[in-house]
Amino acid sequence: MLEELERVRAYRDDAPEPDVATTLAARAELLEAIRDEPRTAIRDEPRTDGTSKLRKVQRRRRLALAGGLAAAGVAVAGVLGFHTATAPQSALAKQMNQLAHVAAGQAWTGIPGPGQYLYTASQSLTESDTMGNGKECSVSQVQHRQIWIATDGAGAIGETNDGSQFTSAADRAVCASAFNITDPASQNNSWSNRFPAGGLSLPTNDWKSLSTDPETLLKQVHQRDGGPNLPSEWFENISDFMRESDVPPAIRAALYQATALIPGVKLLGRQNDPTGQTGLGVAYYANGQPTHELIFDQQSGRLLAEEYFDKSGKLTDWSAYTDQKIVDAVPNYPMEQSGPSSSSGTGTAPQPGQATTSTPTNSAASKAPGVS
Repeated sequence: MLEELERVRAYRDDAPEPDVATTLAARAELLEAIRDEPRTAIRDEPRTDGTSKLRKVQRRRRLALAGGLAAAGVAVAGVLGFHTATAPQSALAKQMNQLAHVAAGQAWTGIPGPGQYLYTASQSLTESDTMGNGKECSVSQVQHRQIWIATDGAGAIGETNDGSQFTSAADRAVCASAFNITDPASQNNSWSNRFPAGGLSLPTNDWKSLSTDPETLLKQVHQRDGGPNLPSEWFENISDFMRESDVPPAIRAALYQATALIPGVKLLGRQNDPTGQTGLGVAYYANGQPTHELIFDQQSGRLLAEEYFDKSGKLTDWSAYTDQKIVDAVPNYPMEQSGPSSSSGTGTAPQPGQATTSTPTNSAASKAPGVS
């Protein structure tokens, strides 16, 4: 018996350690299997029901409000573990390393100084939901969004939703019968507010506290951004740090490299976003279908767009980021005291889940800071 045990020990000593990709893939497979058990309430694939839509809005609003990043917490704190062995470089890793090299060499937009703001413009596919008496009228829209953020959380948001269309014949019928909405253009709306210090937030005000090592950085952004401890959420964490964000080139480069470490992420090659921008696409896949795609500018290393898909692979939501710069002033919008979901301001303020209201249900344009 002792001799057999010695043989087992000798075999284990000789066996090579698994590489990063193997370790992460095994861990991801286990996590996904646990998630799919009937007792588990967490889902990471985008869903087409109202619950998923509300979750998306709430997540983005959480990122918009000061303290929101910390409030959500981490579902399974501190369990993102990575092996230190060197993994063979995949096509995805090679492309992300090239993108990281480009990003690291770019001039930095910079952190807003006193009296300055990080300005980001974007367009997104959204959905306006009017709800009441157990009925829901849904109208798709294009949202034109501008956001200004100072390092102290002051700033402004302006959104205009237009191009409204009924999402289906059934929705047209419900809208007409339950709410007397027969012209989708009647649901076009706008909303704008300024925010005092502390009203908005960037992903972090201390970029120096983050590592430029991709494995370490992936753990850090998940710990700070929160959410279920699943590969799909790690991919979301990466995008949350890139949208309306003043992320410096060195950290942006490491975020690209960290993306290649996430199991389920695939390289898509050159992709066009709905506004005509072209870049390198990578996507997170679940059950053989893409659920969330990021498109990067290969010339500047900037995040151009992101897209969300349903279980069949159909595009359901998208956001395209068209401009970002440091500016010295914000528009003179009405001052908001309680956050973007308040009803004050100009036009219709979205209030998720409230009866008879317009609600953006889309992806990243409804996300605030850390977003772009």
